[in-house]
Amino acid sequence: MAKKRRRSKKNNSQAVATLIFLLALFVIGGGMGVRYVMNNYIANQRTQASKPTESETPEQRQQHQFINSVAKPAVNVYQANHQVLPSIVIAQAIVESNWGHSQLYQEANNPFGIKGSYNGQTKSFPTNEYINGKEERINANFRVYPSLKAAILDHDEVVARQFLPANVTDYHRAATLLQRNGYATDPSYAKKLVNVINTYSLNRFDGY
Repeated sequence: MAKKRRRSKKNNSQAVATLIFLLALFVIGGGMGVRYVMNNYIANQRTQASKPTESETPEQRQQHQFINSVAKPAVNVYQANHQVLPSIVIAQAIVESNWGHSQLYQEANNPFGIKGSYNGQTKSFPTNEYINGKEERINANFRVYPSLKAAILDHDEVVARQFLPANVTDYHRAATLLQRNGYATDPSYAKKLVNVINTYSLNRFDGY
């Protein structure tokens, strides 16, 4: 155990030393080449943090895989439109689809619980809704998507149009506004999103 701790401390020290060196180069040089190296280093660290480890349980491994499957298209979409933070997109997918286990996600590629139809495609699914403060089980029509990326693109467009003002770059505020503006009927919706983001460090994807 002592050897593992020493090795871990050594690896952490090397990572810190590397980051300090790169930051020094950035301050001194300020060139595009240094910025490119810095971006690559940060992306590398984010990728390493997202990789499953051998000590994980099957459930934790599945959660890791689900996060990564949503994170990649969420980041790509955000880079293109700057509408909804990737951390919010991933957290909503986790909460709404129960880590991808929901029938709605399995059969309709809809991890966000968005109702209605998409290009004429819709299907009825059971869902829990809070009506007059009481949770009830009802059936509702939900959008059916051809892919996860299509779902994320549509989700961002709907959220940006109906629930979030432009340029919200703080996930706490975004979560609060989603609940306040009626995205979900769950009175604890904002708290659940923030807890998921904090627990799994999903805000690391916001800096891409």
